[in-house]
Amino acid sequence: MTEIKPFYDSEITCPVCDKTIKVTKVRSKFVRLLKHDEDFCPHYETINPVLYEAWVCSFCGYAAHNSVYEHITTAGRKAVLEKITPNWTSREFTGERNYEKALEAFKLVLYNLQVREAPYSEFAKICLRIAWIYRYMGNQGEEERFLKYAYDYYKKVYTRENLKDSSMDEYTCMYMIGVLAKKLNLISEAKLWFSRLISFSIDPREKDKIKPFILENAREQIQLLKNVINDEEEKSE
Repeated sequence: MTEIKPFYDSEITCPVCDKTIKVTKVRSKFVRLLKHDEDFCPHYETINPVLYEAWVCSFCGYAAHNSVYEHITTAGRKAVLEKITPNWTSREFTGERNYEKALEAFKLVLYNLQVREAPYSEFAKICLRIAWIYRYMGNQGEEERFLKYAYDYYKKVYTRENLKDSSMDEYTCMYMIGVLAKKLNLISEAKLWFSRLISFSIDPREKDKIKPFILENAREQIQLLKNVINDEEEKSE
């Protein structure tokens, strides 16, 4: 009997160069979630599907998160063909990935986003995932660097993007800003964003729009921040 592996290659059409490419996917039955960090970073028992979320075309250099890979604008396609493809050196990203290979793929996605002048929300998502990979690796310096990028982008998402047609609602965005501020030790900023989120829940019309787990997490974070502030005040006395 042939042994079923956790990974398999799937053929798709690159939306930029129209060539058939292979991308590696993870079979869900091999995925065993252990926990989530407060910024939703998942930790798995063995196979980590996050490492495979960045898809790259080996022919033209187009790279994007797997959830939006096929959704590229005409202007974005033109930008990739004009600014990435001419200098692209073909490389392979199929098969099992280690942290370094995953980082290479995600940073290619980040470069594509810059070339395409993509929405801030896409930058935020990718910078956050790069931070997670550095967390898995135990590289605190690089993790914090990309958490700061993600924090700055989420703030831009909140103030400059229309979230009505987005996969992220404004309250989840507020939570992400708060939790990233907390992880960056920006305590007053974190408290401000969590408090703002909770204040919306006082209005019944708004409360129904807030995901229950987001509101619950925000309340837990506020209490944790109060404990941190109290501890600091006691030390200063």
